[in-house]
Amino acid sequence: MLSKTLSAALQNIGLTLTDSHAFGIYGGYLLTVYENGNKKTAFFNFLLDENEENEDSSLASFEISEAIKSNLETYSIIDYELQDDGLSVTSGQNIQKFLEMIDFCTELLKEYSVKGSENCCYCGKKFDKKHPKKVTKSNKNYLLCEACTLEVLEEHNKPAEEKSIVTPAKSRFLGIIGAIIGGLLGVLFYYATYQWLLPLTVDLESWDFRYVVTAYGFVTALFVYLGYKLFCKKASLTAYISIPLISIIFTAIGQYIGTIVYISTENSFNLFKFPDFGLLLMMPLRSTAENEAIEYSSSFYFLLAISIALAVVGAIIFLLGFYEKNRIVKEDIKVETLKIQQA
Repeated sequence: MLSKTLSAALQNIGLTLTDSHAFGIYGGYLLTVYENGNKKTAFFNFLLDENEENEDSSLASFEISEAIKSNLETYSIIDYELQDDGLSVTSGQNIQKFLEMIDFCTELLKEYSVKGSENCCYCGKKFDKKHPKKVTKSNKNYLLCEACTLEVLEEHNKPAEEKSIVTPAKSRFLGIIGAIIGGLLGVLFYYATYQWLLPLTVDLESWDFRYVVTAYGFVTALFVYLGYKLFCKKASLTAYISIPLISIIFTAIGQYIGTIVYISTENSFNLFKFPDFGLLLMMPLRSTAENEAIEYSSSFYFLLAISIALAVVGAIIFLLGFYEKNRIVKEDIKVETLKIQQA
């Protein structure tokens, strides 16, 4: 929604107002302006063919970007994005400065001979006497030829599953490695807590703090999720399977190691100098402890069940967020055949 003062200013430079934005040909480029609070955004639609074979366009892209960077303070530019089909610039300045920024960007595009409203922003074909199609997506307007418009509509009408981006196998593999590293970090937390923090609670006999430590199952799931996401940003079946599985495995390992440390601490023997290390490893799993160290298995299995349950809950919560961020949302699209007068 545009403010009244901004709407009036945009009408003065020849733009057409809609309920959510203003648009028009300005300085040879299709310009779209929309407002969000005190942030004003100008989107210039054009064709900047950025590929390895076109060195001039690549150089122009670099020079345009550098010119904008050098004027960030001048026009209070909060954010900008330069792509091959348009330039989006957001400013927090007053209306006068915002209009000056629009003029600056327009002259900048002209300086580097960027193709504007006379060409399709997808294929570069000249419109000549044919009226271009104005395609509106998310408050941004694009000028396309009829053939490219049909392609856009065809892609838009595809089922969501056909649009899904396939995550490269390398990214998925690195994601699993990252998840394993996260799981190891969770195990380290279990070990450190049982080794150094839990002994500090011995005097508090009214409460067994091992139940608090079971929350590390949730923490381990968080580390696994963050480790996966660090290397693989896209949700996939690999993520949905590996994150819960790795979380469960390393939660179980962490709880198991923690219990062994707890047994050694409770019975005051050196973990690494125990005469029968194999026997020690079996203590959490069955009642085979020496001296007074008996019946650790029942508490281990109970604490393990709680830890794994929390790990599963954590993995589900994080994966739901992961799914939502990667879910393909079908945006509204509007197509019009227009003959727009130059402003």
